[in-house]
Amino acid sequence: MRSGIIVGAGAGLGGGIAAAVVLSILAIKGPHGEITRAITLVSHTIRSDSLAVGGLVQVAVAAALGALFGVLYDVVGLRRESVAAWATFYGIAWWIVGWFAVMLPPLRFAPWAAVEDPALFQLAIAGLLACLGFAAVLAAAFTLFGRDRASASDGRAGVARSVARPAAR
Repeated sequence: MRSGIIVGAGAGLGGGIAAAVVLSILAIKGPHGEITRAITLVSHTIRSDSLAVGGLVQVAVAAALGALFGVLYDVVGLRRESVAAWATFYGIAWWIVGWFAVMLPPLRFAPWAAVEDPALFQLAIAGLLACLGFAAVLAAAFTLFGRDRASASDGRAGVARSVARPAAR
């Protein structure tokens, strides 16, 4: 389980950087025409307006979420072949949790209110793209560095077959 946590934390760190870059690039136009970067809304969770603080918060939270995914990867016994789908589902789930639990009260439930407010729609899409970027890095890291459970069981089956063949002759 320790290797899953290490791979997950490293993948979360990389995914957090990817998400922070996405949120730094995307701008949201407010109701009065003002333009703000989406990453500043992340920094508002700790009462700051700084882009750098928002990026640091994003990376720290993503590293923790990546480590949690590593625990799930080991406990559930996910396979490398399916980790991309699970990471995508995991990223979207955290996008939803973010809207309901983490966002500041005026912005909660924004995906459903986004139909009426274009700024909230832009914010919802920016958050979704950031979570999908996080999930893509997470999936890539576990596909490359995650333990391969299939090779261990296939290797044992191959040894059993090779031992059984000489006896059958």
